[in-house]
Amino acid sequence: MAGVQLPDDSDGEAFFLSQLDVIERVISFVCARHHLPRVEADDFGSHVKLKLIEGDYRILREFKGRSSLKTFLTTVINHLFLDYRNSAWGKWRPCAGAKRMGPVAILLEQLTGRDGQTFEEACELLETKHRVTLSRPELEAIAAKLPPRTRRRFEGDDMLEQMAADQPGPDDIAADHERELAASRARDALRVALARLPPTDQLILRLRYEDGVTVVDIARRLSLEPKGLFRHIARLLKRLRGELGGNGIDWPW
Repeated sequence: MAGVQLPDDSDGEAFFLSQLDVIERVISFVCARHHLPRVEADDFGSHVKLKLIEGDYRILREFKGRSSLKTFLTTVINHLFLDYRNSAWGKWRPCAGAKRMGPVAILLEQLTGRDGQTFEEACELLETKHRVTLSRPELEAIAAKLPPRTRRRFEGDDMLEQMAADQPGPDDIAADHERELAASRARDALRVALARLPPTDQLILRLRYEDGVTVVDIARRLSLEPKGLFRHIARLLKRLRGELGGNGIDWPW
């Protein structure tokens, strides 16, 4: 794949579509590396493609063929993942103990606590990528002083169903009732907002968000251009957000 590049005056859309298989594979690799569940992986994939399309394919035009396209995309999409995760979870910060022990401890905590690497994987990255020369026993001593951190995880419905539920108290029951009322109101408002859309737009959103069909597959089914469909879905979501916001509903899109 080395040598494939996008000249400044070339057709960005044609290049994007011609390399879509590579883009999809790298997205899948990054999602698997960070253990994203399917729904979140689909959303992140759409996020990546929109970013690659933005600014007349500005990111893809930065690729000059000095490495393989796969290597370039892996670096880019990993950075996009960090931004995506920081936006959803908040920016990661090292603990006070890691700061006291210095840069190597901060890197080690970042790799194991934030990025989900095993200790062995983190040691390998410290040596090969960050040129850390500490011995394995020295790194083990640092790791032993770092407080355990639980990475945020998203469990599927099957796992949630297996979790034992505590008996709720009166306050919890009241709060659950309020949440259910708010959710019911939001569903009703969304149903009305969707009904105002043209039938084709309703179909596009149903395929994407109810059936989990990728944007590229929807475009193929409906004989549409993928680039235009990405942008059209973004406009539809913005419209729905505006209508729901007008009804005092903050919808998490």
